[in-house]
Amino acid sequence: MLPPRSRLGLAGVVTLASLVLSPAGASMAAETTPRLGSHTMIGPQTPAADVDAVFRLSRAARLGTVRADVLAAWIFPRAAEQPEWETLDTLRAAARTHRLDVLGVLGGTPWWNARCPAWAEHFYRCPPNDEAAWARMVEQIVARAPEIRFWEVLNEANLVNPASGRGEYFYGSAQDYARLLLVTSAAIRRGNPAAKVVFTSLYEPYDAWLGEVLAQPGAVRAFDIANAHFRGGVDKLGRMVQVARAAYASHGFRGPLWVTEMGYPSSQTFQYDRSFYGEDHLGAQVAQARYMRRGVRRILRSGARRVFVTLRDLEHGWGMFTSEGIVEWPGGRPKPAYHVVRRLGCGLLRRALLRRYRRFGRALTRTTRERPGTCAPPSRASTTTR
Repeated sequence: MLPPRSRLGLAGVVTLASLVLSPAGASMAAETTPRLGSHTMIGPQTPAADVDAVFRLSRAARLGTVRADVLAAWIFPRAAEQPEWETLDTLRAAARTHRLDVLGVLGGTPWWNARCPAWAEHFYRCPPNDEAAWARMVEQIVARAPEIRFWEVLNEANLVNPASGRGEYFYGSAQDYARLLLVTSAAIRRGNPAAKVVFTSLYEPYDAWLGEVLAQPGAVRAFDIANAHFRGGVDKLGRMVQVARAAYASHGFRGPLWVTEMGYPSSQTFQYDRSFYGEDHLGAQVAQARYMRRGVRRILRSGARRVFVTLRDLEHGWGMFTSEGIVEWPGGRPKPAYHVVRRLGCGLLRRALLRRYRRFGRALTRTTRERPGTCAPPSRASTTTR
C-alpha cells in the first residue's frame, strides 16, 4: 500500500492548489511576505491620497506590514472623551483596501496632558501628566482600529540629541519610559487582547538605557516584540542584530526582534559605505539597490524576524535620510532598490509557500512554483501615485 504522500493523486493536487487560489486561502497564497515591512513616515498630517499611494506601493513591493504614526495629540486635541477619528479611520481604510498589516507607532501626548520640562520645544514629546487619561485614549484608539494588530510604544525613545544632550523624540528618563510602557501596554491589551506590543525602536548606543528600563518590575513582560533601528556599513549589520538580540535576552526577554527602520541613501553625497557608492545620480541609485540586496538578507539571516525598509524619500532636508527611500517622493517613482526589495519579497514568499505545501507531495510543489502571477512584474497602476 502506498503511503499517503504518494497516493495524493491529481484530485488531491487540484483540491489543495485550489486552497492557494481561493479567497479563503488568500493568506496562504498572500502576495506579500511577513518578513518584510514598509517604514513609510506617514502620519495624521498625510493626505488620504498619499496614504493610499504608500499602501499600494508597499503591497506591490510584497511588503507585508506598513509602519505608520498614530498620534494621540491629533485624535484627542481637547480631552480624552472627545475623539476625532478621521485620521485614524483613513489609515484603517487603507489597511482594509490593500489587505496589509499595520504597525502603529503610538505617541503624541496632547498638550492638555503633557508633563514637560522647562526646555521642551514640542509638547507632544513629553510624558503624560495624567496616566489614567493617557490609558483611556490608548484603549479607545486600539479598540477603534482592530485592523492594526501591532503597536509600537514611541519611536526611538532612547535617542539623545548630540547638540543638547537631551532626548530627541521623548523628553523623559528611562524610568519615565518604563512607566509609560507599562501603562500603555495594559491599555493596548484591554483595547484588543489579540494585539501585540512592540518595544520602542532602540537607536545605538542603548545598553545602559535599555538595562534601566527593563530593570523596572513588569517591564520585560509588558511587550511581545523587541525592536531596533540599524544603519551603517553593510558588513556591520549582522553583528548589530546579534548584539541587540543578546542585549534583550540578557534581561530575560525571549521574543522576536524586529528592525523597524533600515535604509541607505541614494544620493552619493551621503553614501557612507565606500563599497556602495555611485559616481553619478544613476550610479548612486544602483549602489543603493546593491546595498539593500545585501543588507536586508544579512539582517534576516542574522536573526531578525522582520525588517522594515524605508519606502519613500523625504520632501525636505534631512541629510542622509532624505534620499533613503526606495521610491522618489513626491510622485512615488520606483528606484532600482524598489525592484530589488520586491524580488527579495518574492523569494521569501515563494520559499514560504513551498515549505508550507511540500508535505503534500512534489506534484503540488510544482503547481505552486509554476502558478502564474505569484511574482509577476507589478502593473503600472500599482506603482503610480500621480
